[in-house]
Amino acid sequence: MTVLVLTCEEDVTADAVVLQLRRRGVPVLRLDPEDFPGRIDLAVRVTADGEVTGHLSTPTGRVALADIRSVWVRRPGAPGRHVTSGQREWVALECARALYGALRATGARWMNDLDALERSRHKLWQLATAARAGLRVPETLVTTEADEATRFQKAYADVGTGLVVKSVSGRHPLNPPLTLPTAAVPPDADFTSVAACATCLQQRVPKRTDLRLTVVGDRLFPAYVTPRTATLDWRFLPADASEWVAGEVDGALRAAVRRYLDAAQLAYAAMDFAIDSDGTPWFLEANAGGQFLFAEIETGMPMAEAIAAWLAIRRE
Repeated sequence: MTVLVLTCEEDVTADAVVLQLRRRGVPVLRLDPEDFPGRIDLAVRVTADGEVTGHLSTPTGRVALADIRSVWVRRPGAPGRHVTSGQREWVALECARALYGALRATGARWMNDLDALERSRHKLWQLATAARAGLRVPETLVTTEADEATRFQKAYADVGTGLVVKSVSGRHPLNPPLTLPTAAVPPDADFTSVAACATCLQQRVPKRTDLRLTVVGDRLFPAYVTPRTATLDWRFLPADASEWVAGEVDGALRAAVRRYLDAAQLAYAAMDFAIDSDGTPWFLEANAGGQFLFAEIETGMPMAEAIAAWLAIRRE
C-alpha cells in the first residue's frame, strides 16, 4: 500500500521523510494539489452500496484510491493554479472538493486530519484546550478595544511581569509580510491603534529557556533551545544562533500533552513552551504543520524516521 505525500515541489523536510519511507520499502506518491487539474488526474466512483474505487495519476506515478494507506499533509498548495479560464475560482473549488472528498472517502490514516488542522490554526482555541488539558498557559487578551488593553497591561505591570504582543494567526517567520515576532509591550504603550486589528496581548513569562516539543503519534522529541543573544522569539533567529539540547520531559507534562493532542485529534504537532526560572513549562502554541527537520539536525533525534514509521502503518 502507498503513502500519499501532499506538499510543494521544493520541500527538503518532505524529502527526508520520503527517503525514510523508501528505506523501509514503502511505496510513496508525492504530489502538490495545486497541480490539479492540469498535471494531476483523478477518477473516483462511488457505488450505490458505498464502495469507493478509482485512482490518482501524476507524471511520476499512479495509485488506486483503495491502495492509499496514509496521507501526510505537509505543505500543499490549493488546487487550480494552472486553470486559465475565467471560471478559475469555481474550477478550483470544484477540484478541491473532489480531491479531498475522494481522499477522505478512502478510509486512509491522516497526518493530520483536515478538520483537525483547520481547528488547530486558531490560537485562542489552542490556549483554552491546552489549559483544560492541564497545561499551564499565560493569561491572554485579544481585543480591538484600547480600554481593555490598558486595563490588562496595568494588571501585569502591578505584578512586575509586563506583557508581550504577538500574532494571532501565527504565520511562519519565513513569510515576513505576514509575520510578527513576539515583542515586549512598553510600559507607556498607547493602545489606540488596536481598534484597527485584533491584537493579541499576553502575560510575559520570565523564561530561562524554551522547549520545542515535537510529537509524532506516541513519541515525544523534546529539544531545549537557549538563544545565545537575548530575544523573546528564537524562531526568528538562525538555527546556529541558539544552543540546542535533546532532553526529557516529566510524566505530568507528557500526560497533559497527550490529553491536548487527543482533544485536538492530532497525530503530529510541534509544540512550543517557555520554561520559567522554576522549571515550569508554559504552553505557548502547537503548530499542527510545524517544521521539525532543523531540530532533528541540531539534536540528532530521529523525527523523520518516526513520521515515516507512523505513515507506514497499514490502515485497518
